[in-house]
Amino acid sequence: MAIQQERALLQLGFAPTQRVRGRASIADLFSPDQRCGIYILHFSTDEFYVGQATDVTRRYIQHRNTHQDIEKISFKAISPDRLNEEERSIIWQLEQWGWPLRNVVFTSLPKGESDFDLIMSQEEQEQWLENLDFVDGQGERLVDPDLRRKFHRAYERFTRTPYAEDIVNVVRTYVRVGIPAIRRGEVSFWALSCMPSRGIRAYARVNIFWQEVFTAFVYQKKLWFSAHVALSPLQKAFGDNLQRLHKLHIAVEHTNHRYEPGGQDQTSFEIPAVAAKAFITDPAVVSAIRLLNLRLMKKGPCNWGRFHCMDLADKVIETE
Repeated sequence: MAIQQERALLQLGFAPTQRVRGRASIADLFSPDQRCGIYILHFSTDEFYVGQATDVTRRYIQHRNTHQDIEKISFKAISPDRLNEEERSIIWQLEQWGWPLRNVVFTSLPKGESDFDLIMSQEEQEQWLENLDFVDGQGERLVDPDLRRKFHRAYERFTRTPYAEDIVNVVRTYVRVGIPAIRRGEVSFWALSCMPSRGIRAYARVNIFWQEVFTAFVYQKKLWFSAHVALSPLQKAFGDNLQRLHKLHIAVEHTNHRYEPGGQDQTSFEIPAVAAKAFITDPAVVSAIRLLNLRLMKKGPCNWGRFHCMDLADKVIETE
């Protein structure tokens, strides 16, 4: 296996892997003018970490303070202006090969067990991904009067807008088709903000982990929604260029934006309100929404839970 991995890295342009176990420094391994590039740390657990550095010898010492089980290092010298693009590309490639990564940023696949597994078992997660009719509304909801009070005025402003009813209807549909553990994960793993930004006229936003996944906004006095989803289910259903998807949902704009927390298997769309429900309930789109959202939840708690609007969530979650 190690020989195959070494060959694969050589094909990606990396220099031969070097053993560094027990080394306090690797300064002697790299000349001063060849220290900028992409590195891969090999750990004793057969895991890997992909990073970028303008000086790999200094970065190695920083990693040594955090990781005591570094066995080897692979390095590819490149110019500083290509570091971000190349790092994303290498991470994506290693993920496609199934190499276990310790990275959090830029990766699509979370590593190992997660806090989210404690409220929704992996068996339930698999069922939720495979059975698109499965809506997970089990459990009790959070009771937090303080949190409700903080955003009550924002919710009142929201209700006075001409878009409120349409937003609630679409977001309710999105949450039902796209959020696992709707009640059990509320605030801890997903959050719904109300009137989060006046600058771009955003009216509501669903956040998971460290990124937004669904936003209601107004552009030129018309209501739109933006959605970040996993790319691979759409390519499986519609082909690599998504041409058939564009023909099926002609009003939807493919913006192809990515946030770092969601990783490389990610794309985005902007959808006019009149086409929103048809788009987010398309079975292939549902699969794409679910895959990205579950991956993000498994990466960690929602960083935006403190902005959760309980009043708006009432309208979205409580359908009876």
